[in-house]
Amino acid sequence: MPKLWQMDDYNECLESPGPGEPPGVYCGLSVVLKPNNRSELWKLIEEFSSDYKRHYNHQVLKWGVCIKRCQKAIEKLSPAERNALTVEPFPIDVRYKFNDGILENIPTYREAYHDVLEICVNKELNDTYGLVAHTEILSCDKSTDEVVIDALDMSFLIVLCALVCFVTLSSWYDSSINYKRTSDHYRQPLDSKRKMVWVSFSIQRNWYRLTSRSKDELNQKLRFFQAFRFITLWFVIVGHVSMLLSFTPTTDSEKLEKIMHNVGSMILTNGVQFTQSFLAMSGTLLSIQFCSFAEKRKGKVSFLYIPLAILYRYVRLTPVYAFVILLHATWLLKLQTGPLWRWGAETEQTSCRRNWWTNLLYINNYVHADEPCVQQGWYLGAEFQIFIIALIVLVTIVRIPRAKVPILGLVLLAGYVIPALFIYYQKLEGTYIITLEAQRYIFWYDKFYLHAYIPTHINFGNYIQGVLTGVIYNELQKRSINLAQSKAFSIVWHLTFVIVFLSMLPSYMFYVNDFPTPSVWMAAYFVVSKNLYGIGAVIVILGCIYGVNGVVKRILNYPFFEPLGRLTYGGFLVHFSVMRLMFFSVRAPVHYSDLLALSLVFGATVLSLLMALVLCLLIELPTTALQNHIFGSFKDQKSNPVDPETATNGNINPGFEGKKSEL
Repeated sequence: MPKLWQMDDYNECLESPGPGEPPGVYCGLSVVLKPNNRSELWKLIEEFSSDYKRHYNHQVLKWGVCIKRCQKAIEKLSPAERNALTVEPFPIDVRYKFNDGILENIPTYREAYHDVLEICVNKELNDTYGLVAHTEILSCDKSTDEVVIDALDMSFLIVLCALVCFVTLSSWYDSSINYKRTSDHYRQPLDSKRKMVWVSFSIQRNWYRLTSRSKDELNQKLRFFQAFRFITLWFVIVGHVSMLLSFTPTTDSEKLEKIMHNVGSMILTNGVQFTQSFLAMSGTLLSIQFCSFAEKRKGKVSFLYIPLAILYRYVRLTPVYAFVILLHATWLLKLQTGPLWRWGAETEQTSCRRNWWTNLLYINNYVHADEPCVQQGWYLGAEFQIFIIALIVLVTIVRIPRAKVPILGLVLLAGYVIPALFIYYQKLEGTYIITLEAQRYIFWYDKFYLHAYIPTHINFGNYIQGVLTGVIYNELQKRSINLAQSKAFSIVWHLTFVIVFLSMLPSYMFYVNDFPTPSVWMAAYFVVSKNLYGIGAVIVILGCIYGVNGVVKRILNYPFFEPLGRLTYGGFLVHFSVMRLMFFSVRAPVHYSDLLALSLVFGATVLSLLMALVLCLLIELPTTALQNHIFGSFKDQKSNPVDPETATNGNINPGFEGKKSEL
C-alpha cells in the first residue's frame, strides 16, 4: 500500500532563491485515493482500512510537496497526459482535512497550485501503484513569508514585560527590607498588609512558598496528594505522547497498527480513563476540607458561601490559564516552522482567537468543543462545573443533615444513570474508542471524544464518588475507626492496583467487534467500567490517608514531591505547548520505537515542569498571594469552605489543587 506519509525536503525547498527566481513554496497535502474496483491494491486498501478502530484509513495519505520539484516533474507532459492525470470530483465521505477557515490563505494557495500538485501527485501514484487521487492543499509555506506582529501579539509582550517588572521590583523591595539578611525573612509575614501586597511578586518569598511544607495535622495526612498530582501529570504526558506519535509522520506506521491488535494495548488506550481516578481525588479533597470547615462552624454554612467560593476558585485558577491561552493565540505559531507546524500551531491560534471565551467561562467541553483552544482545558471546564454541583450538594447535606444519605444516594445514582442514557441514545460503544484515524486530527471531530469523553455528564460519577468518600472519612474520624487496623481493607487495598489494570483488558472486545447499537448492556458496561477507576482511586486514597502500607506512604510523602505537586497545574497547562514544539517541528518522517517514545515522555516532562516553574513564580503564586489579601477578611472569619490555604503554609487546596489532579 502507499505510505501514509511522504515528504520532500522542507529546508532544501525553502532555501533562499537566486536573483530572478520565484520563491520556494512547500505545501502540505491530503491525498484521497479514488476508488478503483478493478485494482487489487485498492481492494486491499479498502479492506484493511475497514478495521477503522485499529487501523488508519489508508485511503487518505499525507504528503509534503515542494512546488519546484513538481513543476520539473510534469514540465514535459503533454496537455493530454496532464488532462488524464486530473481527477474529476468524486464523493468523499471520510475525514481528510480540518474545517475550512482554520488555516489562513488556503483558497489563494489552492487557486495557484492545485492543478500542478494534483497532476504531480497523480503521476507518481499512477506510475507506482496504478491509482489516482483527489489532492487537497492543507497549508503552504513560502521562502518569502515574514513574521507579522499584530496588536494581540503586542498585548502578550506588554503583559509579559509587566509581569517581569512586577517580579523584579517586588523582589528588590523584599530584599531591601530584609534588614537582618536572613532567609527567615522570606518565610514570615510582614508587619503590615501594604507591605505584604508589595512583596506578593517577590521571587524569594514565592520560592519558599513553593518549597515549604505544612505542619497542619490534616494537611500532613493529605500530603501524599502532591505525589499523586505529579504522577498524574506524568500519565497525562505518556498518553499525549502516544497520541501525537499517531499524528506525526512515521516511516513505519504499521507498528502502531500492530500495537492496536494486542490485548495489552488496552492498558495504554484505556489509560485516558485514569482521568476518572483523579476526578475522584478532587472530589475527595473537596469533601474532606468542607466537612472539616463545617465542623468548625458547627454546621452553620450558608448557601451564600457558594457564589463566593466559586468566585474565589475562579480567581485562583484563571490568571495563569488566561496567560497560556494568550500565548497560544499569539506567539506559539511564531516559535517554530516546518511542514506540520501550521497544522499543529495555527489551528491552535485560530481556535484560541475565536473561542477563548469558552475557556474562561469553563464551558469549553460543550461549546466549540470540536475546535478547542488549549485542548486539554476540557478537563478544567468539566471539573469546574462538577465542583459547583458538588459544592451545592455539600452545603445542602450540612444544612439538612437528616437528608444526607438520600441526597448523596440520588446524586450518585444520577452519576451512573445519566451517562448510561446518553451512551444508549447516542448509539455509542461500551467503552471510549480511541482510533488512530481520530488522532490524525487531534480528536477534534471524533464522535467518541466529543460525546463519550469530555462532557461533564459523562465524568460526573467519579467526582461524586470522591465526595462520598470524603463524607465517609469524616464519619470514620468521628467514630475513631482506623482502617489500617482492618486486615480485610488491607487486602482489598493491595488488590485494587491489580484489579484496576485488569479491568481495562475486556475493552478489547469493542475494538474487534461491531456490536449493534443502541445497546442496554453496553451502556451499563460503559458506566460501570468508567466508574470502577474512581472506586479504585478512592480505596487507594483512603488506604494512603490511614497508612495501610507504610512504605508506600513514606515514598509518597518524600519532600521531593512537594514542589513537584504544586507545579503540576502549570505543567498541565503548558505540556501540550511543549509537545507541539517537539512533535510538530519535524521535517521528515521519523522511525518509531519504544526508546523514542520514552525519551519524548521524559523530555516533555522536564521541559513542562521548567515552564511551569516560570509560570508559578511569575503568575500563579503572586496572584494567589494577592488573592489572599483580597479575600483576607473572608478567610480571617474562617468562612471559606473551599480553600483554607494561606499565603505561606502550602496547605492542600481542594479547589485549586484538585485541578492539578488531571490526567
